[in-house]
Amino acid sequence: MAKIIESAHTILRPLRLEDAHHIARLLGPDPEAVRMTARIPEPCTEESAREWIMEGLPAEEDYVFAIELKDGHDFIGCIGFGGPREALEVGYWVGRPYRGVGYASEALRTMLGHAKTLGKSRLFAETFSGNAASIRVLTKNGFRLFFTDMRDFPVRGGKRKVERYVVELSDGDG
Repeated sequence: MAKIIESAHTILRPLRLEDAHHIARLLGPDPEAVRMTARIPEPCTEESAREWIMEGLPAEEDYVFAIELKDGHDFIGCIGFGGPREALEVGYWVGRPYRGVGYASEALRTMLGHAKTLGKSRLFAETFSGNAASIRVLTKNGFRLFFTDMRDFPVRGGKRKVERYVVELSDGDG
């Protein structure tokens, strides 16, 4: 079971169905941000956000968190990791009003520390090519480019170029 994890400016807490309202509030009016994700439905409504949450909650080895600001407890985004043991993947997004001030990077750094305490040794992350902000967050946290590939994302209009990054969670990393 996921727990609450605090960092300097953020709190990572388990994602709840009630968070669908916050997700729709941040992503509903921002289709460009939704298109930079692989799985969040477009258009992002409260109902589609609730379905997305339900899809991410059941797996025992998946860790899905809401990102809140410590000061005021504003919901600002989501972060999590999961998948097959040999290819654990981390994903995150932060709402537009909260970008550019380091919250995504801080949340990712916190998540990497949590993964390490759970005995995880490596995490992957994927981003669409051209998502410079996400690539900066990844590389700032020790991820390195693993490979680039074309993949089909029917909900995102077909084939898209994807960059897969990897970080080793040995001592001194992440």
